[in-house]
Amino acid sequence: MTRTSSLAWTAIGLAVAAQLLVAVLTTAFAGQVDPFRDPVSDYVFHRGGGALFAVAVLLVLASGAVLAAAARLAGLPVRTAVAVLFGLWLGGLVVVLVFRGNVSAAQPTLPGTLHRFGGAVLFSSLPLACRALARQLRPDPRWAVAARRLGWSAFAGLATAASFGLAQFLPALPQGLLERLALAAELGILVTAALAVRSAGR
Repeated sequence: MTRTSSLAWTAIGLAVAAQLLVAVLTTAFAGQVDPFRDPVSDYVFHRGGGALFAVAVLLVLASGAVLAAAARLAGLPVRTAVAVLFGLWLGGLVVVLVFRGNVSAAQPTLPGTLHRFGGAVLFSSLPLACRALARQLRPDPRWAVAARRLGWSAFAGLATAASFGLAQFLPALPQGLLERLALAAELGILVTAALAVRSAGR
């Protein structure tokens, strides 16, 4: 197994571990946090939930960092726009990790506002980066298959992110469920990109 392939599998493992941890939080705190209505970050307000939430975010950050290293080794051509969007995604994750969300939407705080801003950045920037990368790779026969898969992943990410964004203005929508779907789509993008890098690195 090449170093690129090892890094790609590591990125996939970290992303899957983060998703499993979110599933554990959803099950363990089902009585305190409604997975259909309440955001994922609400787990920080319950004993033990804050640490697990932080670990999940750190796993996603680590997955992204390892994926970037694997892509560099595989010689994945990345334009400035893609790199900037990916950097914004990493920054959004850090903001979400550092600043807690609002306890109540009716009583917004500065940390809560920053948390929401970070969430908006991370849910939009990764699908946009994936879409831009897919368009960039499409003309190159070596990356044609990867470009198609990345394009579909980007579509899923943008669709779920838009649905979650709409839920911020339409309280009738299941905000918690839509956020979890958007998060799953983001992790799906990481896995798809890692598989593409792995194939190129063999």
